[in-house]
Amino acid sequence: MRLISAELESYAAAAVSDARSRGTGWDEVAAAACQSRSTVRARWSDAAVDRLFRNRMKERATRMVERPVPSACRQEILADAVTGDREETLAAVRSSRRLALALSFLQRRSGLHIKDAAAHTGLSPSYVSRILSGERLPTWTAVRLLAETFGADPGDLRALWEASQGLVRPTRPPLHEAVVRLAGALRGIYLAAGCPSFEYVARASSGVLTVDIVEGMLAGRIVPCWETTSHLLAALGAQPADLRGVWEDTNYAFLVCVMAPPQDGPPPGACGSRSDPFP
Repeated sequence: MRLISAELESYAAAAVSDARSRGTGWDEVAAAACQSRSTVRARWSDAAVDRLFRNRMKERATRMVERPVPSACRQEILADAVTGDREETLAAVRSSRRLALALSFLQRRSGLHIKDAAAHTGLSPSYVSRILSGERLPTWTAVRLLAETFGADPGDLRALWEASQGLVRPTRPPLHEAVVRLAGALRGIYLAAGCPSFEYVARASSGVLTVDIVEGMLAGRIVPCWETTSHLLAALGAQPADLRGVWEDTNYAFLVCVMAPPQDGPPPGACGSRSDPFP
């Protein structure tokens, strides 16, 4: 029961953080949670949410053995426990590293000094520096503010942030949401790789991908099969398994849309198009 309660609290914290980033006021949060305004502010403040997720990662790490690693990654975890827990934790560590790489790339591309970025976001320079170096897991509010300051779409970093926190979003979203989320997740990994040219990515896939397919996948115009998705992720230096769940949600939503019995006809654009046969 304790684990279930902790998981539910993590989901609630992530939902409140997401709502706050979209401009939802504390009064609305209080009404939805059936609690007082002061209670929800204390329970789900940026500092409280950050502390919650950091403690959650520490609890998972207590079952693992640590070893020294490069400064770009705060910790590497060796398995001496359940394989599923190990892989889940390693995936979170990899996502944390890529999130830092993506934000660092955006900062360099923007030309903004860390002090300027801190002034724009209201964050302290030391906090921004630790986020960009991968020494600190940021809150979603911090990620959103930094991405916007660097001239990027925060949505492209959402999947990386959630994975770095060990969060799993509810599965089986509607098709449009699933497609947007998959494309955003792919763009986040593309940013972490430093936005190489589409030609470079195509070559790195040993010719399996074309420039048009790479561009279409990142733009969200192509819903790829798993083999194509795997080749793109591998070409960008990522672990395909880390994005398997996001792709499966998209594939499921597409199948549901295609196989749903016709009624009055789907609305325009309700079903997307795939670049490849079903896997």
